[in-house]
Amino acid sequence: MASSLSKSVLEALAPARQDARGFLLLCSGGQDSMVLATVLVQAGIPVEIFHVNYGLRGTESEGDEAFVRQWADQHAVECHVRRVPEGFGKESDIQARARSFRYTEARELLAARDLQSMLVAHHADDAAETFLFHAARGTGLDGLVALAPVSDQLIRPLWNVSKSQIDAYARKKQIAWREDSSNAGDKYTRNHLRHHALPALREAMPQATEGLRTTLHHLRELQSFVDAAIKRESVLYLGKSKSVPGALVLYRDVLDHPHSSVIIWYILRSMGGFDYEAVRSLGNSQVGAKLEKGGWQLWAEREGLVLTPVPTEPIATLESLHSLHRVTGPLWDGTRWQAEVEWTGEERPYASLEDLGSLRAPVLCLERVPHLVWRPWQEGDYILPLGMKGRKKLSDVLTEGKVPAMYRKAICVLAEAATPGEVFWVPGMRLSRRVAVSEADSSFWRLTEHPSAR
Repeated sequence: MASSLSKSVLEALAPARQDARGFLLLCSGGQDSMVLATVLVQAGIPVEIFHVNYGLRGTESEGDEAFVRQWADQHAVECHVRRVPEGFGKESDIQARARSFRYTEARELLAARDLQSMLVAHHADDAAETFLFHAARGTGLDGLVALAPVSDQLIRPLWNVSKSQIDAYARKKQIAWREDSSNAGDKYTRNHLRHHALPALREAMPQATEGLRTTLHHLRELQSFVDAAIKRESVLYLGKSKSVPGALVLYRDVLDHPHSSVIIWYILRSMGGFDYEAVRSLGNSQVGAKLEKGGWQLWAEREGLVLTPVPTEPIATLESLHSLHRVTGPLWDGTRWQAEVEWTGEERPYASLEDLGSLRAPVLCLERVPHLVWRPWQEGDYILPLGMKGRKKLSDVLTEGKVPAMYRKAICVLAEAATPGEVFWVPGMRLSRRVAVSEADSSFWRLTEHPSAR
């Protein structure tokens, strides 16, 4: 039995060992990881070990760390230990956060030490337990096969080995390990499955673990095929946005696909993981509606559903234009701009009157409107466009300018007051005839906007 376990581990690592770099074993000090560590060292496989002290079990946690360090010293193995931040155990969902911390730290260490893959001691019983856990909660193929033998720089060499084989190997080889007292109770759902559901299943069906392992193998093959098929379909419904630089757009016709829920899930799973019904509802909403989740936002635009990260910069705030003013909030074209006001006195800064209507750097006579503010535009704003008769709503100006709805709130204007009303300049779009300079004017303002330094 012992030799079959070692053989299974070596076979699992054979493809990866073509890379001369070593491995990083995530080691808790428990029976499973200590058996794997022993097999690796005895086989002469280059390995370093990584232990996380969560400090959740007081002296037990300290004992685990000391045990792992001592074992590493005795076997001349490089040992790395990380401790979680203070107060880590006081927050909810401790298991998920512990897992996230462990793998994040391990990946950073993997890169820093130039090691090729992480090794974890999950075994066949763990795979069966994980399958039942996700199946009972409700999941897709990804959840059912979450505990794969190999995935993204992570290898599970004991995946084909049962817990009983590991226990027998440890006792025969007299391998020492640490017992985690938290594994004895049923506080966590996985523990309850391990202590009650799986034993009951094996009692009714002795080959249950092997049967589940076979099922997982078939599901992984199916997942590989399905992923390839969905990927081919997805490229037909996802593209680069024409209205929002750097953004992606999910075309609305994906909602007509007979398997739209699968395609949308596949496309968005790593970008917010939006609920399918919410996405479908957004697709039927008016332009300007949006969803926000997981640091991403999905906007209903004319071209489709535009996907972008949630911006981290604040929208520009209300300030006077009677001094130098800079705006670092994002404007509609996806870049940051500064609004600069310059008093030019009697000297005209332009060569001809044709320059006066520049939308990027207009020259204005502001003596007629002494009270001015620079603020985000508001519903109810209007402008008297230079070169046109009558007045035009700002909302119409933005629509004609094809400004994406997702950026409209960030548009700042030169206005008469903080409340909705007359606007004199919409940077890059419209200038009011009310502030146009005539030949008789001797003093005026020159406004310019340009990309700000990042």
